[in-house]
Amino acid sequence: MDVIVLDNGLVSCGEHSYQLLMEVCDALSQRSISYRVFGMKGMDAAVVRDIGAKPWFSRSLYWGYRRRFPSRRNFLGDTFAMARNFVQRRRTFSEPSTWRVLNEVYRRDLARLPPDVWRHDNVIVVPGISQNQILGLVRHLLSLPWAALPNVVCQLMFTPNWTPWDQIGERGTAYYRQAFDLAGELIGKSLFFTTENEALAKIYTQQFGIKTTLLPIVLRAAQARPKPQGRVRLGFFGYSKSEKGFHLLPGAIEICRARNLPVDFIVQIQHSNWERETVEAEQKLRRLSGIELVEGIMDSAEYAQRTNAVDVTLLPYDPGRFGQRGSGLYTEAVAAGRPVIAARGIYAATEIESGVAEGEIFAPYTSEALADAIERLLPHLAESQSKAAQGAPDFASRHSGAAYVDVILKLVNSARSMPEA
Repeated sequence: MDVIVLDNGLVSCGEHSYQLLMEVCDALSQRSISYRVFGMKGMDAAVVRDIGAKPWFSRSLYWGYRRRFPSRRNFLGDTFAMARNFVQRRRTFSEPSTWRVLNEVYRRDLARLPPDVWRHDNVIVVPGISQNQILGLVRHLLSLPWAALPNVVCQLMFTPNWTPWDQIGERGTAYYRQAFDLAGELIGKSLFFTTENEALAKIYTQQFGIKTTLLPIVLRAAQARPKPQGRVRLGFFGYSKSEKGFHLLPGAIEICRARNLPVDFIVQIQHSNWERETVEAEQKLRRLSGIELVEGIMDSAEYAQRTNAVDVTLLPYDPGRFGQRGSGLYTEAVAAGRPVIAARGIYAATEIESGVAEGEIFAPYTSEALADAIERLLPHLAESQSKAAQGAPDFASRHSGAAYVDVILKLVNSARSMPEA
């Protein structure tokens, strides 16, 4: 048996896919299980070197088809949307075209894989899949001999209304339903679905009747948490975009300064200059003094050093667009015994409310509310850190590469032991 990882989101060392696979591949090696990894064409040489990944996929999980002309079917609506986005300096994308193109390209990429990838005794793992790949996967599986199908485990990483361009979609539910309906009896026999948390699992069960298994977000071993010494360090890391609340930071920082709060901010700036809110937020941040800006993608060593040097992790993610998705930054913070500040309505906030995580929740979704949450946390930060540290070891053990492999193997072995219908 080989474990085959198909990850068209794997591009650079600064992404969660890279960290996940470093841990998972290590766990597989410790069990003497052979594996192969196929990532994006044009991936960083360091990814190829560190994981042994093979560049393969033609389109990224996060690629979107840009609309340059209005469609005939919805000419007026498309024209209005394109004019509005032009004024707001936003690109216009097409859900139907993205869905159609990406699913077909994904199907072709799967068909080009070496034939022995699809051996019956192999386990195929797809760490992240959306409505823009799942139909292509199902069509490819249906083209293979039924009796020779391998077991395929797919992580449903997004809510059905997610789009690669960080706007709420209108057609995702219909696209998922079409793929699930076409898969039919494959589901539960050769094709299995997982989610990162119970909230996402509930969405797919209620909307599509799909039963999922919980597959944890994987993190690296957390370093020891530093104790606050005077001023408190607040960190915002990851890709800079409005979906993750990057645009809220300048206003929140200015309010904290006006209130003379003893806090310092460490902010990573990493984006592609295509979103107006993000570009303007970056310009405002650069005009503020006393902020430590981290430019571009960090390698794994710098990432670990930076994230573990802060006292509080900021997760001001948009509840409407980010929703109940999991977050590697959230997982790493909890495993390190570090409090978080999260927007009400996202999964991290749900975990704070349930007592799994420590920190503060803010609402409404404004810079002022974020600053208020920072101010509320400061008087009891030491107590919050103490509570967070108590649950950190158990949480970390449930989010390791070994735990990830355990779930995959248990799911597959259970399916193989089922009697034929």
